[in-house]
Amino acid sequence: MLVEPRLDRAALLDTLREHYGLAFEALRFIPVGWASAAYEVQADDDRYFLKLWPDGRDAAGAVARLPLVLRLHELGFRVPYPVATAEGALSASVAAGVVALFPFLAGVTPAGWPRWPLAVLDELGRTVAGLHAATSRLSVALPRERFTIPVADELRLHLSDRAVKPDRGAVMDQLERLERLQSAVRRLPTQYVLSHADLVGDNILVDDDGRISLLDWDEAHLAPPELDLAMLLHGQQPTDAEAFRRALAVYPSDVPLSEDLFAFFLLRRYLDDYTARVLRLHQDELDPAEEADARDGLRRWGSGQWVHLDRTLGLIRGALLENQRIGY
Repeated sequence: MLVEPRLDRAALLDTLREHYGLAFEALRFIPVGWASAAYEVQADDDRYFLKLWPDGRDAAGAVARLPLVLRLHELGFRVPYPVATAEGALSASVAAGVVALFPFLAGVTPAGWPRWPLAVLDELGRTVAGLHAATSRLSVALPRERFTIPVADELRLHLSDRAVKPDRGAVMDQLERLERLQSAVRRLPTQYVLSHADLVGDNILVDDDGRISLLDWDEAHLAPPELDLAMLLHGQQPTDAEAFRRALAVYPSDVPLSEDLFAFFLLRRYLDDYTARVLRLHQDELDPAEEADARDGLRRWGSGQWVHLDRTLGLIRGALLENQRIGY
């Protein structure tokens, strides 16, 4: 969350001490993410990262994936694995919602995603390839990609909103295009790998030694590899394909990749992000800065993305040809 939810920090700290048996000190809010609030918290000489989900519906999926993150840590991936409570649970219920605690990982998110230093992009490509290759070693049950469009009905209900009216025709066109892509990709003989599903700049840390940590596994599931690879092209437009090309260079050459799947995952993300801002504008008590951020996001992460979709697909097509990739 970019704005801290209303809560009693002192009461939250007291509850955390009870659950984890650690001498937690003051919380520092970190404005990042969307469905959860993030905090840095210290206990003696150790730093921790705390996630708080105020909405139980958002918490349910995230908490269900905590065993996955713990397993990835056991397999050697740099991920924010959950710290167990005194009772051995990976999360805890508090008055403000549901929390999970993680060791604080060193590193920063470089500016300008996805135009990052080439050495970092190379390491990111190796990390993605390794993550997908680890699918058979997970021993953790995960949901499977169904190629649904969760926002379709809700977005159509808001076509008359003042904020949406200027984009009404384009929104309807993009929904129709996405539904055509949905029909096409559901017929493809795709393979499924562990997908982070939100592999973009804010969810990636790079430490001083160039090592990659992947954050925020709330949406992880089994999906075609195109989902994670597509997110390497999701950033401020006009984007470039360098991160994508670098990943292809180290990705198994015998894995077929489909342009229709790239198109489906990118366009679904654009419409998801657009809808999230539409719904944000319906929330009560938004201050002027929050409202301005939501309106800017409609363009920056919605309409300003889908108008570049064909150009982005051209970058993908060129990189696949350059890498002599086979398709479906």
